[in-house]
Amino acid sequence: MTALLTRAEHSGYTETSSHADVMDFVSQLQSRHDPRLHVAYFGTSPEGRALPLLVLSGRGLHTPEQAHASGIPVVLVICGIHAGEVEGKEAALMWVRDLLGGAQGDVLDHCTLVVVPLFNADGNERLSPENRALDLSRLSGQDGPALVGTRNTAAGINLNRDYIRQEAAESRLLQQQVYLRWNPHLTIDCHATNGSIHRYALTYDIPHTEHSGRREPVAYMRERMMPAVQEAVRQRDGLDLFWYGNFVRDEGGQGQGWITYTHHPRFGCNYRGLGNRLDLLLEAYAYISFRERVAVTYAVLREALRYVAQHAEEIVALLAECSMPPDEVAVRYRLDPYPDHSVRVLTREPYTLHGNPIEVDVPHYAHFVPTAVVPRPWAYAVPGALAGFLRGHGLTLTRMASGTPLEVEVPLMQGMVSEPGPGILESQASTHWDTRWMPGRRALPEGWCVVETQQPRGAVAVYLCEAGSDDGIVSNGLLGEPVPGQEWPVWRILRSPQG
Repeated sequence: MTALLTRAEHSGYTETSSHADVMDFVSQLQSRHDPRLHVAYFGTSPEGRALPLLVLSGRGLHTPEQAHASGIPVVLVICGIHAGEVEGKEAALMWVRDLLGGAQGDVLDHCTLVVVPLFNADGNERLSPENRALDLSRLSGQDGPALVGTRNTAAGINLNRDYIRQEAAESRLLQQQVYLRWNPHLTIDCHATNGSIHRYALTYDIPHTEHSGRREPVAYMRERMMPAVQEAVRQRDGLDLFWYGNFVRDEGGQGQGWITYTHHPRFGCNYRGLGNRLDLLLEAYAYISFRERVAVTYAVLREALRYVAQHAEEIVALLAECSMPPDEVAVRYRLDPYPDHSVRVLTREPYTLHGNPIEVDVPHYAHFVPTAVVPRPWAYAVPGALAGFLRGHGLTLTRMASGTPLEVEVPLMQGMVSEPGPGILESQASTHWDTRWMPGRRALPEGWCVVETQQPRGAVAVYLCEAGSDDGIVSNGLLGEPVPGQEWPVWRILRSPQG
């Protein structure tokens, strides 16, 4: 049988796969009629490109219903959300091929793997040497290949800042046809990052919203899974991994420290943390070669799946036990260094890619401290215009007759608070509104709907509906601009009208 190679492999890692190359690779896999592989499509991009979805199962579990009924974990891998970051796309295709070739033994008997090999298909086709061109003086770009696609979609939307707004057609397709249907136990999102000079082949992160969704999945990733995956990659591949971040000085800050990115759930990893699931962000180091970035991404995917397969029952049980949201939900945070420990970072001196290897001990800015925590109300009452938006976030709405008397708290908007936003937010500022809550009894207005919070994605409802949230309906302008001194038409319902 002729060896099946990706465009990257075939070209000696001088080129990356086009959409046509991805489709041809998938077609060739499909032509082998392996019963462990099911090829589906979760939609079509705005420019008409098919969006393939690969489902791998040693038990022939090719639907979400079958997968969850089996009692084994579902793992979702997303590649190419930023189409210029191409190593995930190549690594995942190679990994799927090798899994079917027996490279990891019987792991597919112990979990169901769902792969989106190319999410931002239209951006992938906008090839230019200017996309992610390497410029070390600005700590930007990447080391090959020469032609890659764009960070944003054809419509100019950054899909990894669109998890709250769901503005892009691609975002809605992934949400409705993949994420909500498959409800994966673990999601892995593949990226590349530039920034600071360090000696890690890949950095990674987990949800920062651990005081909003349940803490147990975040703790499991931090304390159990990722130390094991990190050590396995070091032992088997000789590659160092570490927590995602940059030196504070490279982020425009003062002093020493290693700092991660923000907590806002417009980012996929943080958003999925609100749903009480496991999540892993991969960031291959942009300054190593394309071949090396593919290799380290492949290695982490391999070891992450191996870990899930070996701990399948434990993972399923953990997430079953914490499927509902916590009683209190943080809707704003600040980022502090951990007060009780520093981290040792592998870097170089002089501070160039060819400097001598050194290690530095610095504060670790990855401690997210809640600054606004709300007791989770029974429900929220919202205008009917938001019903479809809330359902799009996987929230179930409760039927309730207009005029039903409710015990509520109504937000009175005081004024907008604007704080300098980190560049990664792709927003000039992080904003929220100071709010005063007025308790009382109100009748449910005509045309309004009710979303209860005692449901698996209830923390999403709270983060969206709280008037003081820094990444919800108010701050994203989804109901227009509030007026200081006036009520805001999203109410807390303190308890069920049925008692």
